[in-house]
Amino acid sequence: MIETLMLRLLRRLSPIVLAVAAAACGGGGGGGGGQPAPPPAAPAPAPAPPPAPEVADTSPYVTGATYADALRRCTYAGSATQACSMAELPFLGMETGAVTLDDVMSRTLVSETWMGDNLRTALQALPPDLIALFGSITAVVIATDVRPAYYDPNTGAIYLDPDFLWLTVAQRNQVPDTPDPRSDFGRDLSFVMPWRYVRNNQPLTVFLNQDGSRDPDQIVEILGFLLYHELAHAVDFMPPAKMTGLAPSLTVLQAINTGAPLSSSFVNTYPLTSQVIRDLAAVSFLGETATATQRNLLPEDLVDEFANDGATQYYAYTTQYEDFATLFETVMMKWRFGYDKDTAIASPSSTGSSADAVIAWGERGRIGALQVMTRALDVGQRMYPGDLAAFESFLTGQPAPVQMTAGRTWGQNLVLAPVAATAGEARGISRETRTPDYFLERVTIR
Repeated sequence: MIETLMLRLLRRLSPIVLAVAAAACGGGGGGGGGQPAPPPAAPAPAPAPPPAPEVADTSPYVTGATYADALRRCTYAGSATQACSMAELPFLGMETGAVTLDDVMSRTLVSETWMGDNLRTALQALPPDLIALFGSITAVVIATDVRPAYYDPNTGAIYLDPDFLWLTVAQRNQVPDTPDPRSDFGRDLSFVMPWRYVRNNQPLTVFLNQDGSRDPDQIVEILGFLLYHELAHAVDFMPPAKMTGLAPSLTVLQAINTGAPLSSSFVNTYPLTSQVIRDLAAVSFLGETATATQRNLLPEDLVDEFANDGATQYYAYTTQYEDFATLFETVMMKWRFGYDKDTAIASPSSTGSSADAVIAWGERGRIGALQVMTRALDVGQRMYPGDLAAFESFLTGQPAPVQMTAGRTWGQNLVLAPVAATAGEARGISRETRTPDYFLERVTIR
């Protein structure tokens, strides 16, 4: 199916952004939910801008791998990137029934060798169910000019920001500090919807050694977060069942368009109901101009709109693909790493720090809310590659969300329940002496 001009513009304007903790500003719209927007009539590529005409010099991490020669020209050659066929670069799951770490590395393209080295090290420590999800991609691209991370259905590849992967100071210095061009979207709106991952009343944090380096264990959880999200997009567009019988002559996009994404039937069954927030998300994440009504809406106007709906965070309202991926990623971060997701609606902070934003409503652990759990369960049943009974048992066993205290700041709502101290902490000995780097407050993915 041929992309329309509108879809091409959407791909440029609407990356799958997760601006963690400081999430984008957005206005709200009164009370009462509207009718959900209809799903697209045809499978549309997830919003992901194409590479710039000139992109980083990259090479296969595994020289001599079967498809090594095709990796760059099919995924990351700038304006010369080709629409490759399944014969030239098939989905990984078409080549093997059980994807292995070596399979993943054989499809990895890097601009620096350390990127592949660090990816391999981290993947060895990540859950096997994550490795299985790689069957739905054609390649992994890690390059110095990838920011933010994204999935592109035109190539079938995931593109990883190396800021998630560096360990040494020398490696860090090769990662440009490129700002997100969408950071000013929605600045004229009167609310923010921050979110973060929290375990034992502490946010998901990367700790730096005295010399500024990271230990290998420090990137495992943040990379798990990134990969569960991006690979959920990949499975959405190319689930394993869809690979059967694909003609070798089909391009990646043609193969994807042989059937609707998983998220299309999902959103038909469990649509988000607030058209008000859907319209606001277009302002906050797609750069649309806010109306006077939207600019005047306050956090309190949005509480019922969001709290009674089934999303885990504001960005889920941007597209059905984001809704699908954020639900899956949220469950997996809780199941595999013990992190709850905090979500709130607050007034913009006068200091510019999300920690000082005064909240009107907030929850920790929304996957325990019936309307969210039901939707997340459906996502897992459509795409989880491991023991589905275990997935279902874990999810249905989640407790009800913990409510935040309205009138307090986002920072003051970090500690919501007592956590037992270790013996060392009871004696005044800190568990962590390294410097915290609140990494996920400044990076984005899409």
